[in-house]
Amino acid sequence: MNIIASTFQRLSIALASAFVALAAHAVDIDMPSGVLKLDMPKGYTELSGAEIDTKFGRNGRKPLKAYGNARRTSTVSVTWSEMKKPLSQGSLPELKEAMENMMPKLTPGLAFNDSRMVKIGARQWVLLDSTVPAIDTELRNVMYLSDMDGHMVGVNFNSTVQEFTSQQKAFETSAQTLKVD
Repeated sequence: MNIIASTFQRLSIALASAFVALAAHAVDIDMPSGVLKLDMPKGYTELSGAEIDTKFGRNGRKPLKAYGNARRTSTVSVTWSEMKKPLSQGSLPELKEAMENMMPKLTPGLAFNDSRMVKIGARQWVLLDSTVPAIDTELRNVMYLSDMDGHMVGVNFNSTVQEFTSQQKAFETSAQTLKVD
C-alpha cells in the first residue's frame, strides 16, 4: 500500500510541477517612474541583451525588457519613454491620434487593424494593432500605451502574421493583466 501511495504522491507532484511550468508567469518590470506588472504568456522567457540587440537594435530604440517564445518568433516587449509634456489619463486620446498619424509615416506599409481606447483594470490604455511588411515576412504588432507618472509606458505583443493566430489568445490574456504601480 505504501508503494502505491508513494507513487501517487510523486505523480501528483510531477503533474503539479508540469502545470506550473506551462502556466503564465507574473513579472514586475522596474522603470524610472514606476513598476509595470503583467503575466507573460506561458513558455515565454526573457531575451538576453544580445537577443534584444539583434531583434530590436537596428531601429535604435530598444525595449527595457523583452520576452519571447522558444523560437523567438513572437515577443512581448516593454518600453518607457520620457515625455517633455507630462502624459496623463486625460491626454491619452491625444497620444492615440498622434501615434495614428506618425506611425504610418515612420514605417512604410504599416496598416492599422484596430485603434481604440481600452480600459484594463482602473486604467485607460491606447490600443494600436497594426500589420507591417518586413524583409522576409509580415509582422503583427499589438501595442498598448499608457501613462506612468507623467511618462509613457508601452507593451508590444509582436508576432509574424503566420504565427499570430496561435499567439493571439495568450497575448490578449496577458494584456488583461497589465497594471501600473
